[in-house]
Amino acid sequence: MLFKVNINMRNILRGCLREIRATNPCGEEPLYPYESCNLGSINLYSFVRDGEFDWSEFRRTIRTCVRFLDNVIDVNVFPLKRIERNTKKTRKIGLGLMGLADALYALNIPYNSEEGFRFMRKVAEFLTYHAISTSCDLARERGPFPLFERSGYIKGEMPVNGFYQKELWTLNWKKLSEKVRGGVRNAEVTTIAPTGSISMIAGVSSGIEPQFSLVYEKIVPIGSFHLIDAEFEKRLRGMENSEALLKRVVQNDGSIQGLEEFPEEMRRVFVTSLDIPWWDHIRAQAEINQWICAAVSKTINLPHWASPDDVLHAYLFAHRLGCKGITIYREGSKSKQVIYMGWGKRSRQEEVMRIVGNKTLDVANKLGIRVEEGRVEEHVCPSCGSEDLIYESGCVKCPSCGWSECIIA
Repeated sequence: MLFKVNINMRNILRGCLREIRATNPCGEEPLYPYESCNLGSINLYSFVRDGEFDWSEFRRTIRTCVRFLDNVIDVNVFPLKRIERNTKKTRKIGLGLMGLADALYALNIPYNSEEGFRFMRKVAEFLTYHAISTSCDLARERGPFPLFERSGYIKGEMPVNGFYQKELWTLNWKKLSEKVRGGVRNAEVTTIAPTGSISMIAGVSSGIEPQFSLVYEKIVPIGSFHLIDAEFEKRLRGMENSEALLKRVVQNDGSIQGLEEFPEEMRRVFVTSLDIPWWDHIRAQAEINQWICAAVSKTINLPHWASPDDVLHAYLFAHRLGCKGITIYREGSKSKQVIYMGWGKRSRQEEVMRIVGNKTLDVANKLGIRVEEGRVEEHVCPSCGSEDLIYESGCVKCPSCGWSECIIA
């Protein structure tokens, strides 16, 4: 059950010159025909120093990234002249984020808490505010995007919904509104992409997703070892019997929920994707969505026992909160099931055997399990053969070797 849909795009995407009819596959980049967008993502985890977030360094990095992405448009080699022409008419860039979950761990803030949602909202507002401001500076140096005179910027309008809700402001948007009237280099500046591959290279959580699992088992020719979330590993080092605790987390499908060996405060902060109810996944997307020019790629994870009504309510809730698009995945629902840490391998295999024993193959198929001649066949990684694949940020990927079905983004 994998759904991607764009909701109320005409009303939400302010300043568009015509109706948007489609987006890229992950849903975060609505574009006009033959447009392209250069994406880049900033690792939030790298700005946490001694338990505090370095907003000054974050601002400096945003300014550097905007200039870099604008340069990419000019040096890029486009596959078609029409793509080059349309891209340079609006000069859209998509600066985004990754490592949010790890940053929240380091700041000791639960992902699905009011403090967590406030942080998400502030980070997104800060990102877009300083990205637009930098784009205005670039316009003075190099000129605005060619279609600027036909945009809402000449009236001081902004392509973010938060601008029209003054009660949400933490920055001087009135001043920036005056600044954009003088010219903007890029029609859009921010996007939240999945970062399914580059976040694995950086060793942090992907996009704005919660961490999928605190511990993964990596299998290599010489044996196996465990990959541990960096911030969780720091906390684990200071605890007694850390090796035994690590094994307990592995047995608990990468989560510490329900493990009394861990302090309550630690269990409150170190939540994973399937520890968080679907409505808080949507809330997180909506909070960030308020301040992003394009859109947000985010997976709303539902457990295998979620009902059709849960899916319906998720869509309605996302629409009510003004999300530009939504991706829902209920575990066990794809024709080739990706193994989830959060279901529990042992309990899952017991359920499979019960199904096979009762010859209820239709039920097995609904669970995403293919049964042939009494044998259960799991979906495996085509690169290393690992069965511990996960579905996250719109992509199937392998934590063991880094393979992903998606392109690097």
